Amino acid sequence: DLIASDLFNFCPLEKIYRQSENSFIPYLAKEIKNKDIGEEFLSKKDDYNFLQVNSDNMVESIKKVCELSINKGLTDRDIQILAPMYKGINGIDNLNNNLRDLFNPKSKKKKEIRVGENIFRVGDKVLQLVNDPDKGIYNGDIGYIMDITGSTITVDFDGNIVKYTPKDFIKIKHGYAISIHKAQGSEFKLVILPIIFSYKIMLYKKIIYTAVTRARNNLTIIGDPSSFVYAVNNENVYERKTKLKDRLLSYLMNI
Repeated sequence: DLIASDLFNFCPLEKIYRQSENSFIPYLAKEIKNKDIGEEFLSKKDDYNFLQVNSDNMVESIKKVCELSINKGLTDRDIQILAPMYKGINGIDNLNNNLRDLFNPKSKKKKEIRVGENIFRVGDKVLQLVNDPDKGIYNGDIGYIMDITGSTITVDFDGNIVKYTPKDFIKIKHGYAISIHKAQGSEFKLVILPIIFSYKIMLYKKIIYTAVTRARNNLTIIGDPSSFVYAVNNENVYERKTKLKDRLLSYLMNI
């Protein structure tokens, strides 16, 4: 509305800084934006791969990609699984349960605490779920458990040390796999994106575009090509209707 009013100067952002000029990721993002997906999305590139697997093999396939990435020297600080939904066998919650022991294996030297059906362990990657300005942490921030003493969990958010007591435990969850919504504004060296038909209710162009463009160096999509194409072609647009432009023009005329 501000741009359409023609009352303000603006500068469109046209140069991509997140990926290199030779990266396939921005090329794919442009195809998604234009709903013009070619066969190239199934071809392996230097920084991109689409692994075709069915829903029954999704969890094991993600674990295998993570293991291969770890063997190449990447850590959970570099690798981020982005999924559209929390529930179900291929949902975020179950993915985290499977990935926790892969990235941060159980050890007698690591203290841990059970919270409901979850186990938090020193070294775990965790996600902040709500804004807490007083503590300097916000929805979507990722940190690492540095200590567990009694019923207190201490998390390091990139130098900001935050303590959680039992009443605060609902504010965090494991962060090996997170929702695409929580990843908005972030970037990761390697993004692993599962796409299958059981996610259908959350498969639409905007969310897929967001997930793909979170990848800085590498992107691996795992799942069903037809579900990916369905998502790209599903606008699911909520059109905002305001009178801001009219009010601005009316105000200008009455000055």
